[in-house]
This record gives sequence, C-alpha cells and structure tokens, in this order.
Amino acid sequence: MLNEGRSEIWRKIRLYLFGVIMGLIGVYFMFGTRGCKNLTPGMLKLDQLATKDTIQYSDTALCEMKCQHITCDEVVESFTYGKIDSKKSKDFNQRHPMYNFSGQTQKGRTLNVICIENDSIARIVYVKDIAMKDSCKCN
Repeated sequence: MLNEGRSEIWRKIRLYLFGVIMGLIGVYFMFGTRGCKNLTPGMLKLDQLATKDTIQYSDTALCEMKCQHITCDEVVESFTYGKIDSKKSKDFNQRHPMYNFSGQTQKGRTLNVICIENDSIARIVYVKDIAMKDSCKCN
C-alpha cells in the first residue's frame, strides 16, 4: 500500500518535470538568445527615441558627423546598441529631457550622442566618435 503512494508521487514529479522542460524548450524557440537588456528603462527610452516620427540634427551635429564621416544610419544604430549615461543626462522634471548616451555601431565604432526629446521629434545636438581625436572646428 505504501509503495503505491510513492510511485504515484514519482509519476506526478516526472510529469511535472516533463512539462517544465517542454515549456523551457518552447520559450527558447520563441525568444531565442535575446536577453533582458532591452527591458531596462534606459533601453526602452532609446528605443522610443529611435522610433520617433522625426529625427532632426543640429548644425553642430551635422558638422561633427561630416568631419568624422559618420552617417545618419550609424547614429540610429547607436540608439539600438546604446546605453544612457544617467549622470550626464538631464531628464528629471523637465519638459524636454536631454539624454547623453554612447552606443556601438555594426562597424565597431563607439559614438557619443546627445539627444533632446521634443514631443514627436528627437533632436540630435551632438555626435562624436569616441575613438577619434577632436580635430573638427564645429561651433
């Protein structure tokens, strides 16, 4: 009589473990190797900035981009693979917050970008390749 109870428990445990393993396999195939880094508040904000209706560039940013041979596509890539520097950003209790972040491009460049958020517009104020010397005269 005691052996029947024990075998019933082991059957339920095996069935439970089978379900957990099948669930893990399903989650792996649905989400793949994506991590949770795009769920942090900084990554969500960068995603919101990258998908704004309009992205405008200041004259200084365009001059820096031209001097350092940075394209607009590389700036948008830096939004995708970037990280906001919360110490240098001014986003608390402001109508138009300013975000300072550095992001990677697929070519391996690391860009420092300063962006101001205006309603449906992301205004790029400053763009600089961190690895390059500052030889541009943009003011």
